[in-house]
Amino acid sequence: MRNKSFMSLLIYSLAIVAVGLIVFPIAWLVLASFKTMHQVFQLPPQIIFEPTFDNYRRLFFGGQLLNAFFNSLAVSIAIVVLSLILGVPAAYSLSTLKNRVGNNISFWILSIRMAPAFAVIIPYFIIMYYARLIDTIWAVIITYLTFAVPFQTWLLKVTFEELPRELEEAALIDGANKTAALFRVVLPNAAPMIASASILTFVLAWNEFLMAFILTSRDARTVPVLITALSGTHRLDWPIMAAISTVSMLPAFAFITFVQRYLIKGLTMGAVK
Repeated sequence: MRNKSFMSLLIYSLAIVAVGLIVFPIAWLVLASFKTMHQVFQLPPQIIFEPTFDNYRRLFFGGQLLNAFFNSLAVSIAIVVLSLILGVPAAYSLSTLKNRVGNNISFWILSIRMAPAFAVIIPYFIIMYYARLIDTIWAVIITYLTFAVPFQTWLLKVTFEELPRELEEAALIDGANKTAALFRVVLPNAAPMIASASILTFVLAWNEFLMAFILTSRDARTVPVLITALSGTHRLDWPIMAAISTVSMLPAFAFITFVQRYLIKGLTMGAVK
């Protein structure tokens, strides 16, 4: 009993420490967004202080935040939709292609996802420059698809492989073709993992910085790029950066909270047979 109580105490203590490490930066960020520059650098840090809304006023009435939010939202939604349109057929085809060719194609797709962003950003910049797409959301969407499609394909490929083949075979026996079996049998059973992959893709696209930083300048820049632009040339404006970072977390938090049960169900899919 003592050993069991000690292990329980240790587990709870580690859980509390882990939660504290996760929550502390977010709490500091939110508090800093309501402080002045002088209050941010006060030592020891003040937990009880007179809040100011000047940072949020500068953001919302400056005209830049709403445009950046629209760009980030448009890019993230487009990435989720297009990566599903391209990734679902690819994942389904690879899950049924059980030979050396299928394995080589799967590894090639995975290698694209593993490639660092700076390895492809220069060729993409040249292509977008000659296509006259620099500083447009289309340039950002096309480059993001380079990593989003392999990510979706690999997640869904594993899911399709774990689904019972008997369900698809029963649909084929009843007269359905491959396409009908995919949409009527396979996709409904894989819906939790599709939702999970979509959530993760949305968050990755929302937080992506390097591609948007290189390919945009003003009109199409996203929220992460705007945070860098507002940081200042000679000094960092920590309160304004904290304010925009706090606001930028809200859509992702709201989206994840709304579909959290699908995320958990999808990520644990196949864990219990």
